[in-house]
Amino acid sequence: MSPESPPRPLAPLAQQGLFQWLRWRMGTNAWHVLFGQSLFRPTTILAACAVIALFMFVVSYAGFHFLVHEGQLDIHGTLVGGLIDMLFFTLGFLLIFSTGLILFGSLFSAPEATFLLSKPLDDDQIFAYKFQGAVAFSSWAFLLLGGPVLLAYGLVAGAPWYFYPLLLLFFFGFVLLPGGLGALLMLLAVNLVPRRRRTVLTLLVVAVVAGLAYWVYTLATYDWPTTPNSETLQHLFSQVAFATGNFIPSHWVGLGLRAASRDQFAEAGYYLALIWSNGLFLYLIVAWSARHLYRRGFNLLTTGGDFRRRHGGHWMDRVLDGLLGVLVVPPRMRLLIVKDFRAFRRDPQQWGQVLIFFLLMALYALFVPRIAGPYMTWRYLVGVGVLNLTVVALLVSIFTSRFIYPLLSLEGRKFWVLGLMPLERSELLWGKFIFSSLGVLTLSVPLILFSDVRLGMPAVVCVMHLATVVLLSLALSGLSVGIGAMLPNFRETDPSKIAVGFGGTVNLIAGLICLLTVITLLNGVLTLDLVQAESAATVQPRWWLIGPLALIGVGAALIAAVLPVRWGLRAIEAMEF
Repeated sequence: MSPESPPRPLAPLAQQGLFQWLRWRMGTNAWHVLFGQSLFRPTTILAACAVIALFMFVVSYAGFHFLVHEGQLDIHGTLVGGLIDMLFFTLGFLLIFSTGLILFGSLFSAPEATFLLSKPLDDDQIFAYKFQGAVAFSSWAFLLLGGPVLLAYGLVAGAPWYFYPLLLLFFFGFVLLPGGLGALLMLLAVNLVPRRRRTVLTLLVVAVVAGLAYWVYTLATYDWPTTPNSETLQHLFSQVAFATGNFIPSHWVGLGLRAASRDQFAEAGYYLALIWSNGLFLYLIVAWSARHLYRRGFNLLTTGGDFRRRHGGHWMDRVLDGLLGVLVVPPRMRLLIVKDFRAFRRDPQQWGQVLIFFLLMALYALFVPRIAGPYMTWRYLVGVGVLNLTVVALLVSIFTSRFIYPLLSLEGRKFWVLGLMPLERSELLWGKFIFSSLGVLTLSVPLILFSDVRLGMPAVVCVMHLATVVLLSLALSGLSVGIGAMLPNFRETDPSKIAVGFGGTVNLIAGLICLLTVITLLNGVLTLDLVQAESAATVQPRWWLIGPLALIGVGAALIAAVLPVRWGLRAIEAMEF
């Protein structure tokens, strides 16, 4: 081979071995960093995951137990099987979006992609390496949340021992299908409409929301009787028939798990083979497409551009700037807030995840009270109300930990630009606090109000839940901004890695402690009074106890909102950039 000739690519098998060796080295290095410095971080992360999984298991076990013993439903029947089908259908729907978004960032935006494409490597092998990481990253959370649900189903159904290892095989085979579909749609969008990706994504989101809205409307307008009957169950089953079709992979998983729970190993093995064969076949199609479309799409994004594009700000930026002016926010701070908002809305990986969680919670708040409300006692309604409050608070905690905490760390390498402006560092921190507070309040307040109104909660409960969400939005925003200033990571450019670092772990733990404290102080005694009452009309709140505890909770939330920001301000003022 002459010195001028380019190096020949390695064989595909050798390339995959090289990529797996690279993944192993990166994993071992991350393991040594995680466990080599202190056991505090891994212990707290594992403890948080265990608490979440245990919570999901207890709630799911109680739900299945209620359906079997109170609702007199067959655990192996069609209705419960439809619930499992809907679980995997929803999982698959979310994996399509999350895998596509994560793959777009890792294949086209990450600096590593440019480095790998400059090497003698096949395009489909680079894609396969990134695809495996994207599917693993986007599905582990669903395994954490969905695994306990299916474990509870197996225990209530009295499933044999092999049901549980088959559960993992079904899950890993199933994620290939939505993951592959999301990757294929992403490649086609980049190659066909490289200059109109956001327009296509917006139209797709609008179409999905319209379809969900119509489905929810048909459920909400149905005249549900006060006692369940065969007609009610038939109508409910017909509304989820789209997830139970013979050609829907989620239905195959549901049938396979139900067969395994009934100790029908051969039938379960058939559906497991059906899932894996179709998943691997789709993966081959996507890998073949990536061989022809990946580099072409990368070149289109790198060299393309729309000269007709108008610059000078988006209408959303102008609306936010006007709102901040009404709130009497200083002009320099308004510029910083609009800058952070502009960076957020330009990143589909960020607002796509927020939109998915928001839509799921909104649909849940609209769907569950309408269908299950007539069949639940007053105590169950109160429990669902507290559960909804906790879920909304957890969404706020996840949002601030994932998106707000890394904001200041991401400014580190560009801080000299801000240093040239006539800007105080306190304005930088308080601007991020206002940005975070407005963002989480915009999402959390409508959700909790809509949830309580749909459940028919008394006015006093709605007020206490609303006050709790508002206080937690301020407190969690202050914690994320303040701890982000006290424990920054200026060497990392990936916000997801910043969020799971040491400072992110401390922020998450502090947020969970604050969340549990405020919810308990403001709603603990009132919830006990509601549970002890026979109905909403007979509730007798113990205000002599609720009042002082609520004042303590308000004080704790305000301290959490203000004190970390002041500590962070001291830390950032002492820094040299």
